[in-house]
Amino acid sequence: MSFTDRKLETAILGFAIVMVGGMGYLLKAPVQAALGGQDVVYEMPRPKTSFLASLFDLGGREVSRNYVNPFSKKKEDGKKAVQATKPAQAPAKPAVAQKKKEAPKKSEDPRKGKVDVQVVAAESAKGLGDDGFMADSGSAPQRVENSGKNQNVAEQQQTKNTLSGDQWRALMMAQPSKENMAKLLEAYSKKEVDDQTFYTIVTDLFRSNKVETQALALMAVKSNYSLKSFSVTSQYYDQLTPELQQQAHAYLLNYAVSARLAILMTALQSSDVEVVGTAAQVVLAGYQNAKGGVVSSGDPRNSRGDITINSISGYSKFIPIFQQLAQSHDSAIVTLANTALSQIQSAVASL
Repeated sequence: MSFTDRKLETAILGFAIVMVGGMGYLLKAPVQAALGGQDVVYEMPRPKTSFLASLFDLGGREVSRNYVNPFSKKKEDGKKAVQATKPAQAPAKPAVAQKKKEAPKKSEDPRKGKVDVQVVAAESAKGLGDDGFMADSGSAPQRVENSGKNQNVAEQQQTKNTLSGDQWRALMMAQPSKENMAKLLEAYSKKEVDDQTFYTIVTDLFRSNKVETQALALMAVKSNYSLKSFSVTSQYYDQLTPELQQQAHAYLLNYAVSARLAILMTALQSSDVEVVGTAAQVVLAGYQNAKGGVVSSGDPRNSRGDITINSISGYSKFIPIFQQLAQSHDSAIVTLANTALSQIQSAVASL
């Protein structure tokens, strides 16, 4: 059989060769990827261009992971087996009990000065038993050691309970009452409150629009006769009610006694016109009382045996001061100074 007789077989064989070559060329890349040992990615198939892709997205989600060590149980079993083989030991004694047993063994130093006080229990639980100073009823007597450290306990407690200046001021502004004023006066007499704090509080009380609060200010100045008390009362005299003005006027007249004339002399030399005018009026009123033999009865401390002649002679020391006030630029002060000079000079000259 010649080649021409096998045309059909030859064509089929050629076509088969071409098909095998084409398939080999098309499957070259997948075969190389499979044979190359690349990692296999197990990824859930999901659409990329559809709006449903967000439903399959794992972004922003918390993934719960629980890692279990397979060897931890073997280690615990091994520890239990070791402990089971060891002999049982007696429990250790508490350290506190050992310290209590060792405490009586210590000997006290005989050179250290101590005082042993035996406290007898009270018959009832009521009283100091709640404070821990005495034993409860029915208990055995106790011995209390006093080493002298509580010698100044009362003084320390008093210092602890002392209020500061700002605290006193806040208290009197928040709760202006006679009880608190009495406490303030007591603290002031004990030097627990200084002059600046005391008179700052008095000034605040005078500035109040309430009659009861202003009355507390008068109560404060009446407890202390001084230049500052005289000055602050003179400055706020016009702001008081008529009833309080009568009380303040009687208080100011109590300065017109021999024991307090020095305070009036200093007040006349003040830079405050109101204080100078009030002091001049008090001096004139006091001179008239001394001339008529009238002694102020508003304050029992005024009765110190002063007689009229001595009182009148005591006003002679005001003459140089009134001579200076007669040259003042204030017409009211000049009038008071000239009136006082005319009366005092004539009375002193007649002695």
